[in-house]
Amino acid sequence: QGRGRRRRRVAPLAVSPPPASERGEEPLLRGIFEIGKRSCDVVLSARRLRWSPIVPESPAGGTGREEIIEMKDVFSVKLKRRRFVGQKKGGTLLGITIFKCLHKEENKLTDCAVHLNNLSEDHCNSWFRHLKEILNGFQNRPKSLKVFVNPSSHKREATHVYYEKVAPLFKLADIKTDIIRIFIDFVFCVGGDGSVSEVAHGLLLKAQIDAGKGTDYIPAPVRASVPLGVIPAGEAKQYCYILSVICFKSLWHIL
Repeated sequence: QGRGRRRRRVAPLAVSPPPASERGEEPLLRGIFEIGKRSCDVVLSARRLRWSPIVPESPAGGTGREEIIEMKDVFSVKLKRRRFVGQKKGGTLLGITIFKCLHKEENKLTDCAVHLNNLSEDHCNSWFRHLKEILNGFQNRPKSLKVFVNPSSHKREATHVYYEKVAPLFKLADIKTDIIRIFIDFVFCVGGDGSVSEVAHGLLLKAQIDAGKGTDYIPAPVRASVPLGVIPAGEAKQYCYILSVICFKSLWHIL
């Protein structure tokens, strides 16, 4: 009875894609590095770098407590080399250094480095390429910046703060910078009452902060060091008219 009948082809089962929570978790590389003087089993995925110390005394050769770095928190990766004094290129390869951001406080960040030590050139170069590809895949990260530095800001320490603390981090992250130094002798506002009030408030607030005073209650505020000029150009100009004498004096000072 079964002769002459065509066999039906069974379609292969469709493989459903992994859930969104697991995407990017597929291991890209796995290897052994020395981290903090301990041999560690290191696994790299598109989202995370995970490692755990290898415990030789374990019967199954297991691992210890796992540590994780989110790749979104990594801002730079460099090959680590030992160089002699004055040597700028080459040197003995020691491994890979990963630089990441840490949330020190609610609105403050700090940086730290994690060293993955391995003397194999091929091993480190392969990992370095994969790490760089992941970092380059973050499209929202800037490749170049225009930086405005006010040399008079914060007791004239802004330039020192930038070149000593900020610029090295931009260099580590391979971000090109164009520095513009701003020397402000005068602030001029063209607008109505709201604009004038905001600018005046900002100048006074900066003066109190630079003087080391609190900003919640200021019975005797410090005078702003930068003069404010006003040209009334809004719908409501009551505040501007009150300051009309100052406005004309400011304009005359500039001209």
